[in-house]
Amino acid sequence: MEASVFITNRTQAVRLPSEMRFANDVKRVSVRIVGNERILTPLNQRWDSFFLNSDNVSDDFMAEREVSIQPEREEL
Repeated sequence: MEASVFITNRTQAVRLPSEMRFANDVKRVSVRIVGNERILTPLNQRWDSFFLNSDNVSDDFMAEREVSIQPEREEL
C-alpha cells in the first residue's frame, strides 16, 4: 500500500489511505528514523507492537543468561 507525501505550510506531511489510518483518538505520533525509513507510531504506544509481536526475538533469546543470586541483606 502507498501513501502520498506533500508540502503544506512549509511542512512535509503524509496522507494515509483510509485503510491505513490511525484510530480516531490518535492525535500525535512518534517518528522513528531507521535508515531511510520513517516509522510512525501513536505517541505513548511505541512498545506495544514489540510486546505484541512474538517474531521480534529468536527462541533461544537469553537461553544462556547467567542468573545471579542476590545476597541476603540485613533487615531494616
